[in-house]
Amino acid sequence: MVFKKTNYLGAIILALVTFPFQACSGSGGGTPGAPTSSGAGSLPGAPTTAVQRSWTTDAMLFVGDGTWSTETDSIQTIFKNNGVSYQAVTSAQLDAMTLSQLTQFGMFVFPGGEGGTEAGSVSAQTHANLRAAVQQYGVSYIGFCAGAFIAVAPAPAAGQDVSYGFGVVDGPLENYYQLENQGVNYQSTVESFPDSTTMPILWYGGPVTPSTGVIAKYPTGDPAISEMWSGTGFVVLSGVHPTMTQADLDGLGVTPDTDDTAFAWKLFNAALHQQPLPTY
Repeated sequence: MVFKKTNYLGAIILALVTFPFQACSGSGGGTPGAPTSSGAGSLPGAPTTAVQRSWTTDAMLFVGDGTWSTETDSIQTIFKNNGVSYQAVTSAQLDAMTLSQLTQFGMFVFPGGEGGTEAGSVSAQTHANLRAAVQQYGVSYIGFCAGAFIAVAPAPAAGQDVSYGFGVVDGPLENYYQLENQGVNYQSTVESFPDSTTMPILWYGGPVTPSTGVIAKYPTGDPAISEMWSGTGFVVLSGVHPTMTQADLDGLGVTPDTDDTAFAWKLFNAALHQQPLPTY
């Protein structure tokens, strides 16, 4: 089950779309955008001095209210295949975590689904803790589709909650990619990369990502995947779903339907180790 998002007066209103999925894993195709050793200085807003980071668990994967279980399952398979230590947390478990506990993760992972429900299922204090963990303590954040939407919001006033989502990145709310306004539910879109390669990746109601650090572009030239620094934290936002297995894509009946999970791993690895990928 996946939730489709519709825009109305800046709010996210959601309609439900269902389809069957199968679970399986497959080998990846081309993988443009391998991590670079150029470091933080290759992106605007990078910390001027190296941030000393240590963590006890590589990833916190949010599997709480509003998340798309097909994607969370696929992400866990990617983590297991690549030796990533992770903790899958529900809304209640995330809400019970202190800021100190959150800083013990290398990265936060928020999947697609229903963004308003994901963010609304935890308290304003948890929003603030996630924001502080990223911006002040250098925990990385990676979000796909809904997870990308809820990452960006205008900076809140002191002591106030953000206007939408978590706001781990300060900025205007993201807009939908144009297919949303054309009534398209999902589609395989061919993304382009700085090295002139292309890759078909599933779009399912995702945003145009920020114009800073553009890793991949939609066919229109709009940003599809972006990376950026937010305080001392490194953030990767994807409007598309490279996490989908071949079986997932076959279940949707999209073409072309290349398994992109090897590229998804490149994104996770870059986020975890804060190694920026090549950008436009």
